[in-house]
Amino acid sequence: MKLKKNYEYIIIGSGFGGAFAAYNLAKAGKEVLIVDRGEWVKRDDSCWDETRLHIKDPLYRGETPFYADQKSGKAEKMWTDDTVGGMSTFYGAVSLRMREDDFLGAPLPDAARRDEQSAWPFAYKDIAAYYDKAEQLLGIAGIAGKDITEPKRATKYLHEPEKELALPSKKIWEASVKLGLHPFYLPMAINFSGKYGKGKCISCSTCDHYLCKIEAKNDLSVTVLPEAVKSGAVLVPDTRAVKINCSGKKAKSVDLVHQSTYERITVRGDNIIIAGGALATPHLLLSSGIDNIIQNYLIGRYLFRHANGLTAGLFPYKTNPDRKLQKQIGISDYYFGAPYPSKDLPAGVWGMIQDISSIGKGVIMENAPKGLKTIAGFVTDYLINLMCMAEDIPQLTNRVYIETGKRDKFGMPSLMVYHRYHKRDLDALRALYKKAKKIIFKAGGLPIGTLGFNTFSHAMGTCRMGVSKSASVVDPECRVWGLTNLYVIDASVMPSGGSVNPSLTIAALSLRASGMLGA
Repeated sequence: MKLKKNYEYIIIGSGFGGAFAAYNLAKAGKEVLIVDRGEWVKRDDSCWDETRLHIKDPLYRGETPFYADQKSGKAEKMWTDDTVGGMSTFYGAVSLRMREDDFLGAPLPDAARRDEQSAWPFAYKDIAAYYDKAEQLLGIAGIAGKDITEPKRATKYLHEPEKELALPSKKIWEASVKLGLHPFYLPMAINFSGKYGKGKCISCSTCDHYLCKIEAKNDLSVTVLPEAVKSGAVLVPDTRAVKINCSGKKAKSVDLVHQSTYERITVRGDNIIIAGGALATPHLLLSSGIDNIIQNYLIGRYLFRHANGLTAGLFPYKTNPDRKLQKQIGISDYYFGAPYPSKDLPAGVWGMIQDISSIGKGVIMENAPKGLKTIAGFVTDYLINLMCMAEDIPQLTNRVYIETGKRDKFGMPSLMVYHRYHKRDLDALRALYKKAKKIIFKAGGLPIGTLGFNTFSHAMGTCRMGVSKSASVVDPECRVWGLTNLYVIDASVMPSGGSVNPSLTIAALSLRASGMLGA
C-alpha cells in the first residue's frame, strides 16, 4: 500500500456514512483517505447470478465471520458481503425518510407514547435539508405527497419511478385500494428515467439482494464515491482497519492491514471518522480499547435492527411470468398503528408494509429441508410476498462485544453479537402480518405463512448519539465523547430507527455531521 504518512481525514468504511462524509469533505477541498475492506464490484454476468453471489463460495463474502446469538443461546457463525459502497450495492434501493415523530424516540412497550431515552438530540426539521440533498445525490425516483405519513419536504423528487407495475405489484395495489388503503410508489435510488445515474433501469427482477450489472441502481459505488474520488479523495479497497491509536484526548493514527498481502502500515490522521456500520464500528472501537480510554461502556450497547418479516401468499398461477421488478409499493396506513387498539393489537406505532420480490429459487432450494428442495423451488414461482417492517425497541442487553480469547486471521478479537426482540416488537410485527394477509387474500391468494428475517442488514444503535456522555457514545455532532478528533458517522449512532429502511437517514445524517467538520 503506497499511502502518505498523514491525512487530514481518514474515513474507515465506504457505506452510506463514509461515502457521504467523503463526498462532502472532498468537495470542500479537504484531504481525504477512505479505507474499505471490500472490493469494487465486478460489473459482469456474476451480478445477476444467485449461485455466485449467495450459494457457492459467495463472490463478495467477507474475510472474517462474526458470531450471533439471536434465539437459542448459541452463537452461530454469520458472514457479511464486503464491497466498496458497503451494502448499498446489494440493497433494494428503497429510500424513505423517517417520519417526524420517529425522532422523538422508539415506542414504549405498553403505551402509545415515545421513549425519551431513545430520542434524537435534534428534530426532523434540523435534518430535512440534508434529506433533500441526499435524494438529489442518489437520484431518488419517487412521487411526493402520495405516502400519507410522509414528513414535510421542501423539494420534489428528481424523477418518477416506473409506473407500469409488475403483475404481483399490480395485484397488491388493486387489493389495497379495495380495502380502503393508500398504496404509493416506493421512492428508490434507481435510474428509471435514464437521466440520473449511469445505466437506465430495465425493470428486471434481479435488484434486491443482487448487484446491478448495468449500473442502473444508484448504489454508492456508482454515484457518490466516484464523485468523491473525482474531487481528490483517495479510496483504498481490500484494506482493513484493525486498531485506532490514541494519545491523551486525541486519536492519532490507524493501523491498517491489506487483506490480500497482509501488509501492515500505520497512517496518521488529523481527524478520524469510523463508518463501518453498527457491527464493525463498535468492533473496531472495542478492539482498540476506546471504551477503557474514555471510560464509556455503552459502546456496542443498544443494538437494534427492525423486526422484519415477510408474509407469503400462494396463487393458482405464476405470479411474475415476465420476471419484472417486484419491489414497487409501500403501504403506510398502519405506520402509527390502529386507531382503536384491542387486546391482541399493540398500542402506538406498528410500521410499514412493502411488496418484495421472492427470494431466488436457488437460495430457497439451498435452504429448504432435505426432501423438500424441489417442491420449495417450484412453489417460488407462485408466490407474492409482502414485507412487514416494525420498529425494534433499543435494549441495553442487545449488544456487540468482543471475545479476546478468539482472534481472526488479522489478529482482531472475534466479533460477537447478542440480540433478542422485545415482546412489543413481535406484537407489532404480528399485527402487520395480519393486515398483510388480508391484502394477499383480497388479491386472490392464499396466505401460507410468515418468515422472520435474521440478518443484520438494518443494524443500528451500537454507538448511540445523545446529549450526555453518561447516556451515549457520541455527541450531537457525532464526535466520540472524550476524544476531540474521533467521529462515528454511520447507523450505529442512531438512537432509534423508525420503521423505514435506514439508508437515506444515514446519508442525511452523514451530510449533516461532515458539514459540521468544516465541509
